[in-house]
Amino acid sequence: MRHSTVSSHRSWLAKMAVAVVLLATLACGFQGGAFGSTPTPPAGGKVLVPVVSGSAPQIPAAAPESGEMAESILITAPSAGQGVRGSFHVEGLADPTFEQQLYVLVRDAKGTVIATGRPAIQAQAQQRGKFSAEMPLPADLPPQAGRVIVYAISPRDSGITHLESVDVQLNGDAPPAAPIDPNTPEGITILFPNQGAPVKGAVKVAAATLLGSKVIVEVRDATDKTVGRVEQQVEPVAGQPAQVLVEVPFQVSAAQPGRVLVYVLNPRDGQTEHLSSVEVNLVP
Repeated sequence: MRHSTVSSHRSWLAKMAVAVVLLATLACGFQGGAFGSTPTPPAGGKVLVPVVSGSAPQIPAAAPESGEMAESILITAPSAGQGVRGSFHVEGLADPTFEQQLYVLVRDAKGTVIATGRPAIQAQAQQRGKFSAEMPLPADLPPQAGRVIVYAISPRDSGITHLESVDVQLNGDAPPAAPIDPNTPEGITILFPNQGAPVKGAVKVAAATLLGSKVIVEVRDATDKTVGRVEQQVEPVAGQPAQVLVEVPFQVSAAQPGRVLVYVLNPRDGQTEHLSSVEVNLVP
């Protein structure tokens, strides 16, 4: 999992800012069918996340100091590769969510959920703030790779709107890594479509990702059912954001709210590592 340290953060920000401008420009070419033939989503379109996307693109609002959006859900402890034992502490920073509620999962090496939590963001409604939770591990758990996942859900359909994770050593002794910069940039920035945009037949998506290598772009309907899905291989190089430019065909029988998801799968176990989304209006 990607986590920026204080020493490397500034160079990432500069490269991400350039990529954001480039992608915003490239997204304008969607209106003329810049991608040629339309990809066909595979049948089924099963999503690999826990049960629990018309107008010109706009560059997301910038953080005051960095010039780029900070990670929507940032896990500051434990850090990547850290060993955790017994009842361990999870904490971080998060943008406001519905009722300021977050959800935490701990998965073992096989992807089985072995602990859950529901921390609240310690800030007033509509304010970014800190969160924390104590996560107990099974007493008989052998040492193995694991993952801590923190996510937010939509009050409309309980679908996941944002997800962040960090790989750890369960019942391991590896020390914490360097402190996490609280202004670590967003791992997946969706540039197009805009929030609330009407989309018909196919949605054109432009995003920048610091993660790889398999990126999934999905369209979900009002019931959180997958109605369109496309995969793209990307390879960010030396911390430079990779471009995601896809067109996702979908079908709905009536006008309804929907969501576009952009997420990446972890190569170790194929589970969702990071997910960003945008709300749209689906038009039949």
